[in-house]
Amino acid sequence: MRSIWMVSPAMAGRALAGLLLMVTAACAPTHIRQEQAYDGPALPRPDTILVADFAVTPQEVTLDSGLRARLMSAFSGTPPDAQAAEDGRAVAGAISSTLVQEIQKLGLPAVRAEATAPAIGGNTLIIDGQMLSVDEGNRTRRNLIGLGAGQSTVEADLQLYYQTSGSQPRLIERFDAVAQSSRKPGAAETMGVGAATGRVAESAALGAGTSVLMSGDAASDGERMAQQVVEKLKPFFARQGWLTKP
Repeated sequence: MRSIWMVSPAMAGRALAGLLLMVTAACAPTHIRQEQAYDGPALPRPDTILVADFAVTPQEVTLDSGLRARLMSAFSGTPPDAQAAEDGRAVAGAISSTLVQEIQKLGLPAVRAEATAPAIGGNTLIIDGQMLSVDEGNRTRRNLIGLGAGQSTVEADLQLYYQTSGSQPRLIERFDAVAQSSRKPGAAETMGVGAATGRVAESAALGAGTSVLMSGDAASDGERMAQQVVEKLKPFFARQGWLTKP
């Protein structure tokens, strides 16, 4: 006896939805736009690449609006401004640390700047920047719903300065950068309750415990931003003849 498989509209719809989830699962938008490019003669290879923590103020940080984050803040007793300042420093630190690591992988002498460190002599490339916005979004909604719900966003300006011994730093390149959290589906999609939204979603995520709360945060956005910035810098490093690794 032959079996005849019938595909219902509901099954077709679920299959299409599954395909769309697969397409969007790995998407974490990061955009780096070059605003100023260096077109002068080749610069001597720097003795040091100094990476500074980007400037950030509490006013530029929007704290996580998720239920779990609000409860943790209430229990800790930390004032919002103090929490915003701490979180902003964490994102700035994630960016500078990742920049150093990724540039070192290219065989270049990158170090993280320290405010109390003595001045560095020789030829120096300085990477500095300013955080324009750190929006932590709603991590509870990201974890349970996903697909862009509760998205976090980090925006920054970045500048490259070149300094020879005894001279003032000279601006040579500038970038605008935006990084957002992934649009992958959340735990609700895995559990087959894709329609869960709002307070119901938040309560479910909170009740599920920390195992659900696994998505990235604004610091992760900053790390991805830094990785993409270095990808944009590779052609500049290569044109100067600085790269010793393929």
